[in-house]
Amino acid sequence: MKEHLNRKSYRILENDENISKKTICSLTTRVTKELINSNELTKLLKPQNYSGIILIDGKCVPVKIVEERKFAGFMPWSKKRRGRTKRGLVIIPFIDYETHDIPIYINALSENMYEIEKGFRELKDMGYQLKVVVCDESMGEIAQAAKKVFPDVIIQFCLTHYSKCIERCFKVGCIKRSIKALENKLNRLNDSIFIPTHHYARERAVDIVNRIAELEYEYGYMIRIREIFQNIFWKAETIEEINNLEDELNVIIGCMDLKNYPYRQRIVDRYLDYYDKRERIIAFALHPELNIPKTTNLIEGFNSTTLELRLSSIRGFEKEENARNYINALILKRRFTKFTDCRRKFKHLNGRSPLEIAEPLNNFYLKSCSRDWVRFCRNIKKYPPK
Repeated sequence: MKEHLNRKSYRILENDENISKKTICSLTTRVTKELINSNELTKLLKPQNYSGIILIDGKCVPVKIVEERKFAGFMPWSKKRRGRTKRGLVIIPFIDYETHDIPIYINALSENMYEIEKGFRELKDMGYQLKVVVCDESMGEIAQAAKKVFPDVIIQFCLTHYSKCIERCFKVGCIKRSIKALENKLNRLNDSIFIPTHHYARERAVDIVNRIAELEYEYGYMIRIREIFQNIFWKAETIEEINNLEDELNVIIGCMDLKNYPYRQRIVDRYLDYYDKRERIIAFALHPELNIPKTTNLIEGFNSTTLELRLSSIRGFEKEENARNYINALILKRRFTKFTDCRRKFKHLNGRSPLEIAEPLNNFYLKSCSRDWVRFCRNIKKYPPK
């Protein structure tokens, strides 16, 4: 089973071990059922070194037979499965930023406030001191549920997702590339060494300059406003720098003829949306002492490498119970696996597993269990400590 969780498909294991795929599948189903639930393991171990910063994002797993959804919510299908799969479970891990551990996770039928609130309540019951939640701004249920359970929690929206929303609204990325391509053509005309073609080059140059001027006249305001937003998100580090950029933004909008500008509504919508969500967009600058991350890249990496890569070779699960047990096994494996490739500010995590970094109060010989975590998780479920 451990080799299968390490991304070896049933077909490869069938060839390597001379065991049928059906047998391997049934063994995996049986063993995953015998493992302790990851959330229960957290309660038993009582980790003491959590940072209080939680990153949250959901991932869909296709399941053929699931109970009917009681609460409406979003299904975050990947591009590969979008439009092809209708039923499934949503796995929502709660990842601690500094330790990279997963104190809890929830299996839900959709991203809805009721299920997410249950996750936060479970987090509170185990004594987690939550300070910050980093999430995608489109998942408004997360912020509401977090505030309901932890009234003083700080919300930071993922700036990668928010900047993509601005790009989808303005649609000026392709315009900037077009202007750059025209400028390159103009530069090549200047390098011409063929004297007889200079009159032709002048005509081409005039045509190119006119096209550049038309694009800048039509989209210039949106390009400049987009650049200011990008500077706020990625270059500004202090609240003073952000205030200066916001003043620049207000000056540009004040100089515009909004009544006659063709893309007036796009700019107004993004401007109002930014100021409506300002505290949750620039929380990293409002609370510099907390070292708040600007993105959910950490959990996006977990969803894409640990979950999506492993599940990409699986068409789906027949039963909901099997899916829940399999996901639990994947998360347990992640919690016991030692880091080897952490870089920059997280380089010091290499050589230790997330559970070791979290420094459990009750370690139950945790270091000696990392290699055979399956046996450890089966035994601790079968013979729970008193």
